[in-house]
Amino acid sequence: MFVFPRFAILPLCATALALTVGVSQAATSNPTRSVDNIPPAPATEIRALNTGGEILVTWTASVDDAQSFTVFGDTYVPIGGLSGYRVYRAIQGATPELLGTTGPGVVEFADPVAVTGITYIYSVRPFDADNETVPDITPGSTQDLARIVALGGRPPDVVVVRTVKAQISFDLALDLTDDTAVSLFTNDFISLIASLLGIDASRITVTALTHGSTIVDFEIADVEGDDQAPVADDALVQLFAIVANDTEDVFASIGPVLNLADESTEDIVVIPLPIDAGGNIVLSWFSRSGSSVSFDDFFLFADNFGLAQGQAGYDGSYDIVPNGQVDFDDFFRFADDFGTPISNASEIQALLQ
Repeated sequence: MFVFPRFAILPLCATALALTVGVSQAATSNPTRSVDNIPPAPATEIRALNTGGEILVTWTASVDDAQSFTVFGDTYVPIGGLSGYRVYRAIQGATPELLGTTGPGVVEFADPVAVTGITYIYSVRPFDADNETVPDITPGSTQDLARIVALGGRPPDVVVVRTVKAQISFDLALDLTDDTAVSLFTNDFISLIASLLGIDASRITVTALTHGSTIVDFEIADVEGDDQAPVADDALVQLFAIVANDTEDVFASIGPVLNLADESTEDIVVIPLPIDAGGNIVLSWFSRSGSSVSFDDFFLFADNFGLAQGQAGYDGSYDIVPNGQVDFDDFFRFADDFGTPISNASEIQALLQ
């Protein structure tokens, strides 16, 4: 009788074990989500209304605030659309603050803020899984003013400030860690641009220097009261013409120009409300002239006395004690304010020029 040797079984078992392990360690991968590169359309007609106890922000929904569906097997799968809206509030000069988020189909948001004398600017941004859309609003336009609200006093005065600025790139390797080299380059750049444009060097400000090869961000300021000096916009147009003219290398002392881009902006500036030495709002300084509540303001108030809301010529600025009409309650409040110095008069007047 033949007996199968025990040692012959071992290689077979080891082979089987190796095959088993190889199968159990097969590579697997999880599904990945695709990225949406198309932002939703902006919200429009953003309005902020002071209701007395809160600020009610309303808007017209994004055109992408709709859901469509596709069929996958026996199931309807939603596609497109947006996730909702983010509502922001900003005080002039500060970064916008996220107040809250609404779902799709919601077109209003209540902000319980109640700080008298503060002016707020509201923004509504539709968002989806990968994008957020900032509203496209012309500074100082009717649409822009509709989203600004002042708590206390007359509606805010606003001005549109245009900043003429550009970015020019040179084929130049400048060591930006070398303060001396940077200072020399900046001075040479300002002197050359001023000479080419025929303007005073003090009107040119370099705001940034970055690599690639060397990128210069700069601004051109206007000059108040000098009708002979070219305005900043015209000076920038002239610079573009100079760069486009390749018959003469006027930038040889610096380096070849790679690109020139207009980066000018228009921003709305909210004029602050007038205050007295104690920081209290003075509602009776209607004229914005002088440095205190004076007869100029009294004559304006007298012209509006007796008018009520709904009548032609009614201006709520003169309804100091709000009740829908300019009456004796407002007159007595004006009398209390008469002669009060305005501590920020010069700041307000400078912005209104």
